[in-house]
Amino acid sequence: MSQRQIREVENYTRPFLVSACVLLFMGLLTLWMTLGYFAALFSGLIVHMLIGRLPDRN
Repeated sequence: MSQRQIREVENYTRPFLVSACVLLFMGLLTLWMTLGYFAALFSGLIVHMLIGRLPDRN
């Protein structure tokens, strides 16, 4: 068995959040183009309410 030292992995939180933001923006933009402004606005409101229900990490 190898005796390599275990080292800390890189933190990919910020790139993930940026990617998720871009993906959410593109999804809402696609919804807006296909179904209209109010569908995108309503979907954004639903996502905002769901995110607000997540517990705090403190």
